[in-house]
Parts: sequence; C-alpha cells; structure tokens
Amino acid sequence: MNTAKTIDSNVTSLYIAEEDDLKILPSNPVWHGIEVNSYSDFGGSTTLLQRETINPSRQNQKGKIVDIDASAGFSLDMTKNIFPWLMRGFMFAEAREKFTTQSLSGKTLPIKSVSKGYNFPDSNKLPQKLLTGTIIHASGFSNFANNGLKIVYSCSDNNISTNSSTPQIEELNPPASAKISAVGFKFSSGSCSMEVKKGTLPKLVSSSTDLTKLGLIEGEWIWLGGDASDSYFPKNRGWARITEIAAKTITFDDTDFVPENDTGANIKLEIYFGTVIKNEKEQNKIVKKTYCFERTLGSVDNEIQAQYVNGAVANELTINMGSAQYVTADLNYVGCNSFTKKGKNRIIGERLECDKSSPFNATSNIYRQKLSINDTKSSTPSALFAYVTDSSLAISNGVTGVKGLGILGSFDVSVGNFSVTGSITAYFSSVDAIEAIRNNADVGFSTILAAENSGVIFDIPLLALSGGMPNIEKDQKITIPLEKTGAENKHGYTMMYQTFEYLPDSAMPYVNV
Repeated sequence: MNTAKTIDSNVTSLYIAEEDDLKILPSNPVWHGIEVNSYSDFGGSTTLLQRETINPSRQNQKGKIVDIDASAGFSLDMTKNIFPWLMRGFMFAEAREKFTTQSLSGKTLPIKSVSKGYNFPDSNKLPQKLLTGTIIHASGFSNFANNGLKIVYSCSDNNISTNSSTPQIEELNPPASAKISAVGFKFSSGSCSMEVKKGTLPKLVSSSTDLTKLGLIEGEWIWLGGDASDSYFPKNRGWARITEIAAKTITFDDTDFVPENDTGANIKLEIYFGTVIKNEKEQNKIVKKTYCFERTLGSVDNEIQAQYVNGAVANELTINMGSAQYVTADLNYVGCNSFTKKGKNRIIGERLECDKSSPFNATSNIYRQKLSINDTKSSTPSALFAYVTDSSLAISNGVTGVKGLGILGSFDVSVGNFSVTGSITAYFSSVDAIEAIRNNADVGFSTILAAENSGVIFDIPLLALSGGMPNIEKDQKITIPLEKTGAENKHGYTMMYQTFEYLPDSAMPYVNV
C-alpha cells in the first residue's frame, strides 16, 4: 500500500511515440525516452463555463467543463541521437538519409552475419548497391574489429565487402543494435582536383566518379578531407556547401577555407556527408507528423500512473546557445486531447532508454558560427562579426487546435507558414552589420557544431536582418543585438538541418585557450 502523500519530480519520466494517424497509435508503439531539463505547459488546460444568471440570491451557479487545450512543452539538452528524430516533426519532412540499416523512420535492415563482409538475409535485399569507395561506419557489433570505419570494396544484393586493410572477425547473429551507415566516400588516387577561377565559385572536379550518384543535394554541406596525409588537399580541407551538382563537378557557394587550385596528384580524397532534414517545397514531401506523449507521475499502490497528450503536432522549437552553457532546445507541441491512465491501463509498447550521448556545448563544440552578406562570386564572404555572446534560432509552424460541436478538446489541428527567426548578440567591430540592415542585404547564417567525431549544422542561406542598435555601457565592450528572419532561398527551402554520424578528427573544433 502506498502511504506517500507527495511524489518527487525526479521519479517522473517522459516518452514520445509517433502515431500512425491523428490520435491513432500503432498496435505496438515504440516509445522514445526523453531526458528533459524542465517542463513548460504539459497536459490539458480546461475551460470552465460558469452560469451567471439573474437571481435574487446574487449567487452564481456551478458551471461545466466545456473545452480543453492540450499541449506538451519541455526543454532538453541537444544530444546526438534523439534530436534528429525530433527534428523531422518540426521540419514537417522525412529525413533524407544515405544508406543505413537503422533509419530515423523506424525501418530496419537486419544484419545476418559478418563473414567475408557484412551479410544480409536473402529475404532482405539491400535497397541500394553501395559504390566502391563508399565509407561506411559500423557500430554495435560484439567483435570490436567489426566496428568503425570501413571502405566498401564490392556490394551485392545481400553482401557488403570492405577493404582488406580493415579486417573483420566472423560473427553470427550480431546484436539488434548493430548498425551500418554510409558516412562518406573515398576517391581513387589523383582522380579529384580543386578548380578555382577568379570571379567564379570553386569547383571539386572528378575524373572517374559520377558525382550525381553520391546521393548529395543542392544546399547540403560536406567535409572535404580525411585524417590520413594523402586523403585531403593541403589547402582545401574543411566545410563546403554545395550549390550545384553535375556528373563531374560539384560547385560550392560557402567554404570555411579559402579555395586554391590543386591538381590532386597522389591524393585519395575523402569526403564526409550526413543526413539532411529541410523544410520541403514540394507538397508531396511535406509530412505532418503526429505524436503521443506519456509523462509518468510516480506510482500509487505500486501502479505507475501516467499523463498523456495525443494528436500532438510540433509547433515551436527554439535552439539556445549561451556562453559557457550547453546547447539547449525548448520544444512545444499542440495536442488534441489530454488524459490519464494508471497501472494495467497504461498504454502498451516498447519503451526505449533515454539518449545518453553527450550534449553539445557552446564553448568547445562550436566549429563555426557565421553571419555574412551573400556573395554570388565568392565562397568566403567576410563575416559581419568575430565573436558572439549568445545566439538563438526559432522555428514556428503556427499550429492551432480545431474545435467542433460535441468535441471536448480538438478534433484536428491546422498549421500556418513555416517560419524561422532568431536573435544574436555580437561584439561590435564595424558598421557593416548596421549597413546590411539599412540596405536590406541578402544575408546567410550557419552554425556548425562538432564533438566526439560527430556533428550537426543549422543553416539559413537567406535571411533579412533587423535591430542593430549598438549597446554601449561604461567599462564594457560594445555589443550589437541583431534579429534574423529567414526566407525561402534559391533551392526552395528556408532552413536545413544536418546531422553527421561520423566526422574525422580534423573536423573537430579547435578550442581557443
């Protein structure tokens, strides 16, 4: 018998499951554990309609509950594994993934064994044959030698064979957590060069590989170069954003290095890519995902009690970066209804553990944060500032509940325009930012985070600036607050989010000390 009169907040937990349709869960839902820092509005806010009649006693009569507004709001640290899964909901899009045996959508490709490569059941053919030279990252295998980076040597319907320089150990029935993902590509020796002509954007040129078959898209970022001495151009190693792809050339419109001509002699160039999630332009690619939230509230009489919000659609997301702080996210969902269950009536399903990967921080994990005026003839426009004190990025989908007669709560939700805004406070050094505001210049903003051989990118290629009034205080550095408002760019999206399962050591930030 539970005699406790109170329940500690630390015994609560949060799970989220993707619905098949609005307010309809799969028969055996997968509940993703979320490790939260705090809650905002969570549950159902009811509306009481009280009777106010004209009567001699001058007293109101008891009213009725006539409406409920359901929402789920919470804050969390931005970690590597769970955040990409959540971002699909806020971007109203499926992830554009390269080859992987465990998709963010929940689809899996079982691995049968490791013997002369990675083997798959005859009934589960590979959805695509990997090109020779594809760099794959293997994880979760029992034998350590079967994990890590491998270079694809050959690929059939049921086998991926890798280069003999990365030997493997025979392993039958690998764990269900074993995973293989394509994370990059290694070109043959001397087959790539960097072409730079005055007044035009730089190009990566390949003489042997059809670059359109790498699965890359316009607007996507890649990392040029590996860690081995013969895997990168000496003066062209770093981040690059793709603006055009042809069979033999990739053109970049943003690089964090100053491109120089390089013939690539004896260079076995490596590039690394990731998963892309962007707000889509084509209507058939815009996906409104709905979720059900479960927040446990301790137990009574040894029965777990839980609060639910169902039919929830991702509404607002704010990414916060402050000095000497973890990168955090405030998430808010608008739901259709909220209810409680207890004990055996708790909704069934597989409940996954919370993401225990390390969160990104704003001190040692920021590779680059850049705000600059777009330049159609240069991939290295000058930044409008050198240092930042704080930065935020916000997405809003304008979600509201739809009410109807005979319905307590909402029977559906409506969505507005996809909106991206943000703010940044930078240390003032020149009037260029003020002039950019007055001239309504086309500006781009990107943030690159990297840690533990993985990374993420938030990119808004086109935005307008506002604000810009310098803040001057005695004995302090001058700062300038800026407001950012994103807009659709030439490639048809406002914001792109990328996550990288693996990046080489050279892509990790250098920390100023």
